Amino acid sequence: MSSESSLTFDEDAFVGGLSDPSSAHYVHRRSVLDLVNKLHSYGLQQQLDLPQIAVVGSQSVGKSSLIESISGITLPRAKGTCTRCPIECRLSRSTSSWSCEVYLRVARQVAEIPFGSVITTKADVEDRIRRAQFAILNPSRPASDFLGDLGRRDNEAKNEVSFSNDLISVRISGREVDDLSFVDLPGIIASVRDGGKEADIEQVRNLVMNFIKKPSCLILLVVSCETDIENQGARRLAKQVDRSGKRTIPVLTKPDRIAIGEHSNWLRLLSNEQERFKHGWYCVKQSDQQQLDIGISWNDARQNEIDFFTGTEPWSTLDESIKSRLGTQYLTGALGDILFKLICQRLPELLNEVESKVRRINEDLGDLPTKPSGDPVSIIWKMKAAFEKDVKQLIEGIPEAGITGMIQTFRREKDQFREAIFRQAPDFRPYNKTNPLPQKKGKDGSSGNPTTAKVAQTVDEDLLEPSGPRAPNTTVYLDEVLTIARNAVTREMPHNYPYAVKKHYVSRFTKSWPNPAHKLFEDMEHHFQKELRTLVSRHFSTFSPGGLFDAVWRTVLDQLKNRKERTLQKMQECIALEHEEPATINEHYLADYKRKFHARYKAARQIHINHSSDLQKLVNGEYQNDEIMHSALDSLRKMGLNDVKKDDLLRLIPPDTADDAIEIMSEVRAYYQVAFKRFIDYIPMIIDFELLKGFDRTLDDALFKGLALGEDQLRQRCSAFLKEDPGLVRRRELLYQDLERFESALYDLQNIPAVDGESDNDSQDAEDAPMADTGVHNTAVERPQSQGFPKAFTPSPAPSASFSPPSGSFYFGPVKK
Repeated sequence: MSSESSLTFDEDAFVGGLSDPSSAHYVHRRSVLDLVNKLHSYGLQQQLDLPQIAVVGSQSVGKSSLIESISGITLPRAKGTCTRCPIECRLSRSTSSWSCEVYLRVARQVAEIPFGSVITTKADVEDRIRRAQFAILNPSRPASDFLGDLGRRDNEAKNEVSFSNDLISVRISGREVDDLSFVDLPGIIASVRDGGKEADIEQVRNLVMNFIKKPSCLILLVVSCETDIENQGARRLAKQVDRSGKRTIPVLTKPDRIAIGEHSNWLRLLSNEQERFKHGWYCVKQSDQQQLDIGISWNDARQNEIDFFTGTEPWSTLDESIKSRLGTQYLTGALGDILFKLICQRLPELLNEVESKVRRINEDLGDLPTKPSGDPVSIIWKMKAAFEKDVKQLIEGIPEAGITGMIQTFRREKDQFREAIFRQAPDFRPYNKTNPLPQKKGKDGSSGNPTTAKVAQTVDEDLLEPSGPRAPNTTVYLDEVLTIARNAVTREMPHNYPYAVKKHYVSRFTKSWPNPAHKLFEDMEHHFQKELRTLVSRHFSTFSPGGLFDAVWRTVLDQLKNRKERTLQKMQECIALEHEEPATINEHYLADYKRKFHARYKAARQIHINHSSDLQKLVNGEYQNDEIMHSALDSLRKMGLNDVKKDDLLRLIPPDTADDAIEIMSEVRAYYQVAFKRFIDYIPMIIDFELLKGFDRTLDDALFKGLALGEDQLRQRCSAFLKEDPGLVRRRELLYQDLERFESALYDLQNIPAVDGESDNDSQDAEDAPMADTGVHNTAVERPQSQGFPKAFTPSPAPSASFSPPSGSFYFGPVKK
């Protein structure tokens, strides 16, 4: 390599891209870069897609050396201290002397953790980073422990984890420092050494992917020239997330290790002819191990790099457009420009996203219960009254609840209860079981049996038979009734049968009534308890476990148990009355129903004997609007017989030997109809009055006793009741922390210094400079942007052989074919 070169390292040109810190563009650019750094410091990178540069490479490709050449610091290189967690480097130029601060950013803590005092000597940075990495890899220990003896280099204690997603933030400022930020990621592992963990391969891969998969992450892909590019795993990962190459900035390292005769392959990459990327390829040359061992200075290393590219073939003979991408100084300037441009594009979207986050957090806070404040006794009384009011409304019924409301559900369950009892009604058949009448199916598929067929009803007529299927074992035939009646006769007169026969049938068909009744009660009690649980949770769940919620719920359950016992007692009394013996004072209804059923059974009997289809039609109501019926009724009216109905006509059927059995059937069925109607009213009324309304009537006293509101030390007890649930407290704290961070971000985004007019360094000539076609589509961002958003810089002309590195810009010159 030649020791002299026409191109010398210019520190002012290398840093910041803009040599005049007082210029408006410099201030503007610094404010934009500082803004994104602030957003990272707020810990928003997990919730927002923040622009950043991620340095990615396989192990031993020179990634650490590249980081050192850009940042001017030395990273830990001893065995076991390679990069094992993300290391963020924030470089900012200042008028002050060089300084460095180290922070830890861990997932379990919102705020960043300062790690040690300010460093003023570059040589101390390596040890501080090494200690910080120990702290990250041993999360169970306080980080400060590793600033002492625990962080010594000779400490051979085994780390708790091999790699970590937690981050070290290194912040460097000084007059010779560039304005740039990036994050160095652990190198991609191809295989583990002896004693290593196979799981580390996948962990590192996932760690890297979590960074580079974000659309606003620029991928600084480090590729070593001493290894076949196809074998470098980091390149494959970059292609997975950035197939078009718009976000990837590839950089070649170790160009001095290229074997003789193989330069052409790498030069095709550098000229962007092969493996094309939007931002093109760059190449850097770092110090070798011998130079590192003797402690070469950063300035000397940069000068050696310039000498290598300007004095070594084939690099020194390349086209000027390619030379503009050789060396760390060019790469750093390009990275600053590309990152700045990306930030400019993202800022309007970030502002909208942060505004949306602030609104959503405020909404979430508004949804949380208000923290109790004021006199605790008064608060408890008010909460108790509010709860009792909601319980009363629940029991009275909430129309807005719709079909799922508790009282609406109770109404449906009562209808089901009524049908269950009705289906247990006796199905008397006025003919012998051994000789039933063959029946044809009706058009609706129902049986032609006159006592079971669906009979048309007039508007003033009760439904005498269930519309749906009967309960099992409800059918009773004529011969069975006659057999039981005759076997029961003792001293009765002819054609008289004991009362016990009718009582037997009444008892038989009412003995199953408790089952639907208890089902109705259990369903209602279950639904009521569920609704009460919801109300108790709504009013009291924000308080700590074992406190107010538990006290109220325990009281509610005790009171519900008391009302349940009282309700079941009343229901059992009602059921016992029905099972005691048949009784009613509704003689008119009983007689009316008996008359109707008697007429129907006689008609069914005649149909069975005479096979009369006309009589069958009369029973089924098919003559209701027929001309024959109108003619018959008209003739009867002419004879002075008015208001004659269908059942009156059925009574004209002459008697036969089965009349005694039909008499029993009619009276039993009529009594069932009367008893059924009162039972389906009483049971729901008992449940409503004793369970639901009874709970409401007694709730106030129950809560007064359950919460001990009349006992000593009431104020202390109420204060203890009002202690909030720790989970809610934590939730509120996290939301307020998020709100503070996002409001700070929103303020910063809304107060970016704008650039007024044309900058000193932004001439019209530079703006109009043509961009040669390199196959890389690179367009400048429009100059002015509204709302104070930054404007990106345009590329500068290509440098000549004696040209100093470009100020904060990069250029793609023509590609030589």
